[in-house]
Amino acid sequence: MSAPLRTFMVLIWVSSIAGAAIVAFLSIGWITWTAFATAGAAGLLLGAPAGIWTARAVKREDPNWPPKRSDRL
Repeated sequence: MSAPLRTFMVLIWVSSIAGAAIVAFLSIGWITWTAFATAGAAGLLLGAPAGIWTARAVKREDPNWPPKRSDRL
């Protein structure tokens, strides 16, 4: 069973935001466990809504959505 588009979009957004935040924190010298926790929290708080919004936008703008059963794996 394949995962829905929303799952992939949320995963990509959360990972990207958390990764960017941890790079920023480490580059300014904040090297503690709280930097990682803050980056993770920022990724979840900002990435989850952004991923859901992106998935809805893709579905809304794609004329071939939803895919036919024959197109699915």
